[in-house]
Amino acid sequence: MVNPDSLDFIDIDVGGQAAKIDVIGSVITIIGESISTYAAVLAIEEEKKNSPNNEDLVNELKEMKEQILYLTNEIQSLKKNQSRDSPWRL
Repeated sequence: MVNPDSLDFIDIDVGGQAAKIDVIGSVITIIGESISTYAAVLAIEEEKKNSPNNEDLVNELKEMKEQILYLTNEIQSLKKNQSRDSPWRL
């Protein structure tokens, strides 16, 4: 624990206790911000480990494209068959 009286290097008299406490508070704030920054870096590194790589995403997109093309062809085929079998056709 830091004692405000041990900060005599600041050369502040008894009336400057508030300034000494302010210095202590600033040091604690810096330590807290350093811990927060370190936690953010760890979170980013963990997210990178858990996220899929580009190859997986590309493969998934290719598969989705194939599915969309298949479904599009099926819809076109159904439309052709429906227009051929339509009772309203002249």
